[in-house]
Amino acid sequence: MTILFIALMAGFFFLLQRYLYDRFWNKGVSVKITFEKDEVTEGDENALFEIIENRKWLPLSTLKVKFQCSRHLMFEGGKGSVATDMYYKSDFFSVMPYQRITRSLQMHCPKRGYYSIYGIDLVAADLFFSKELYDHYEAGDAFYVYPKPFDSPEIAHAMQKISGVVAVKRHVTEDPFTFRGIREYAVFDEMKTINWKATARTGELKVNMRDYTSVKSVRIFLNLADNNILRREELLEMSIRICARIVGELLHQGIRTAVYANAQDALTGQILSMENNTGVGNITNIYRALARLNLESTEDFERCLGNKFLREEAMYTIMISPERHEDFQNMLLQQKQKDGFCWLCPVKEEEKESILPQLSGNCYLILEEQE
Repeated sequence: MTILFIALMAGFFFLLQRYLYDRFWNKGVSVKITFEKDEVTEGDENALFEIIENRKWLPLSTLKVKFQCSRHLMFEGGKGSVATDMYYKSDFFSVMPYQRITRSLQMHCPKRGYYSIYGIDLVAADLFFSKELYDHYEAGDAFYVYPKPFDSPEIAHAMQKISGVVAVKRHVTEDPFTFRGIREYAVFDEMKTINWKATARTGELKVNMRDYTSVKSVRIFLNLADNNILRREELLEMSIRICARIVGELLHQGIRTAVYANAQDALTGQILSMENNTGVGNITNIYRALARLNLESTEDFERCLGNKFLREEAMYTIMISPERHEDFQNMLLQQKQKDGFCWLCPVKEEEKESILPQLSGNCYLILEEQE
């Protein structure tokens, strides 16, 4: 009789706990995965935090937390993870009633990009492990890995030339919308510059002085299409790093800069087109846009940006491209006929492809980074 009673009580307890876990196991349970830093640069470290809370009286003797992120993130240790096309991470927790657990995981960020958590799956069980229980969270945190600005003697030489040309040109081009003062009339002044109110007040001809402009003073075009049989991703990534280096320097000098690229934004699906960037405050916006460029979704440069490239609307135009086929160089020749142009061309050390003689004075060959 006692054995029967114990068996009935055990059966009742088993069914009761199973009912309770079926209905309430995920009530009051929250899982948050976040990153220590919102933005880092290629080669930097970051940390991922898993925060588990159980705000109820029912314990979770086993809780498996699974999530996915990019395989380009290199986690310390790598236990409980599988890296294929994505990085699949699984962690096990035992969460008591009204308990909060925080676990951190260090990671290395070797490649630029926009990295996010693609979903969180929870797998729990009742006290007897008789049934698995599932839940899913869509939302996850994200952070940026900015391209590391690339430096080399060739880029330093090119920047000296660019900065010198722009510095001269921005002081010979007046901005009709900015007012700097009034001065005496000179024989070379145009009638439209005369300030008639000041002339009437003083009895002598006076003219307005305008400030000098740097509007659209530099345009940077980034050609990331790869038409070679063997993909040269390392040269394309190098091109993005060169762009980051040049943008940073130009904006620190107060030079207005536009940036265009024929690769799609990983979030918006649009090709990169950022104009009227001035001041260091815009560097972050451009670095974020460069980080989101998707090299798997590029468009033909001449088709999507060719007309804009050949337009005369800037004091100086910079092309950054490892592409060297004949049609592309012929397009560059058309821009060379205009005032102010250079081509920064990343190359592998063993490559011996020729540059058209007419472009040699405007082209800077930049050797691939060596590990």
